[in-house]
Amino acid sequence: AIATRYDKTALSYQAMIDLAALTLWL
Repeated sequence: AIATRYDKTALSYQAMIDLAALTLWL
């Protein structure tokens, strides 16, 4: 897959949400 700037930004955004969700669950 070709990683575009949009994909990289979306991936970082998703990772940030996952991290926040994990913190809330803990």
